[in-house]
Amino acid sequence: MHVSSENTVTVGLTLIDEGSRQIDTAPDGIRIGAVSLGMWQEDAVSTPADMRDDWDTYLIRINYELELMPGLPPLTWFEIGVDFASDAPDPAFVVDALPHAAPSPQPRMSYTLNRYLALVPTDFASSAVAHLPSTTDVINVFGIGRGTIRWQHSSSSGGVPEGARSAWAVLAVPKGRMKQRVDFSVRYAVHSDKAMDYRPTQQPVSFTLTLSAPPQSRDEAELPTPNESAERPPASPPYVFISYAHDDARRKENALRFGELLRQCGIDAHMDQWDCDERGDWSLWAIRHILAADFTIVLASPMCKAVGNGNVDHRTHRGLQSELGQLRELLHTDGETWVPKILPVVLPGERVEDLPLFLRPYTMDHYRVDEFACEEIEDLLSVLTRRPRRTRPPLGPGT
Repeated sequence: MHVSSENTVTVGLTLIDEGSRQIDTAPDGIRIGAVSLGMWQEDAVSTPADMRDDWDTYLIRINYELELMPGLPPLTWFEIGVDFASDAPDPAFVVDALPHAAPSPQPRMSYTLNRYLALVPTDFASSAVAHLPSTTDVINVFGIGRGTIRWQHSSSSGGVPEGARSAWAVLAVPKGRMKQRVDFSVRYAVHSDKAMDYRPTQQPVSFTLTLSAPPQSRDEAELPTPNESAERPPASPPYVFISYAHDDARRKENALRFGELLRQCGIDAHMDQWDCDERGDWSLWAIRHILAADFTIVLASPMCKAVGNGNVDHRTHRGLQSELGQLRELLHTDGETWVPKILPVVLPGERVEDLPLFLRPYTMDHYRVDEFACEEIEDLLSVLTRRPRRTRPPLGPGT
């Protein structure tokens, strides 16, 4: 590691794809006041086929630590900033980042990358690419989709605890870029005369990531035949959120059986009945799942139709009213993106006419489940896995 008089640090990193990570100690010990950087982990990530061809993508883990001088009171908050946008006129940007905003303590979580380069929760250890330890911090995050990402840690009581923390960033850089400048900054809430070395805002430290070649590009890779594409398993299981009404005990049990069936069939399904172990904000919980999931499934039922069509009192079924309201908003503002992602499903004993009108159950597709068995939901599974049951045959020579 070389440190110049201008606090510029050159970090040599080797990127290894196919799931292995290279750890480099070069950033270890870079310090701004009470916050120091640890080692970095990094992966080259395959750029999705539907993303513009002029970007390479990387998954970067940022390790940092808060350590106060002896005798100082705990900080009420501190913030780190990582700026990837200083390489004008072609700045990099952060596609997604962890941790996401957390208004309350969070358990240990594992995440995978979906096809949109979003970091989404997963219960499958084999597909996880990022892990976050449990935390008691209140976390706000700023800058996803821009060149500078910031994480602000605070505490509702007792101050922010000292110790090590980790963050992850999915970074898109201009294609072919081999060196990426990073500006690291820190801010604090300082309320003590003893904190002379911890100024509320301090000068950032700059360092340069030396990037290795990304995975084989889409243009260079040999394109599969249609049959090969259909037989190839996805890089990670599809992430599906299930939205449904608690009409009665039977329908609630059927929804649970359906969720269990999806997981049995290899689909990373999520629903409220598996997340009842602690108190939380169900509205925010649903929004996070809807925005992060590859697909949202809406289960038909009389109450689902009544809520979706606005025929219930605003004081009843508030959770479903919030979920369906979000889905209506997304379909209205960006139908091209969200129509393929929101799937109406009709379970055994239910009717197509018990789907809300905004889902257009007759003029667009819906999916029937006649029995709770994988072989009975092949049409739905082909959509969730993007593997068609039948492929278009090639054209013959004609006559």
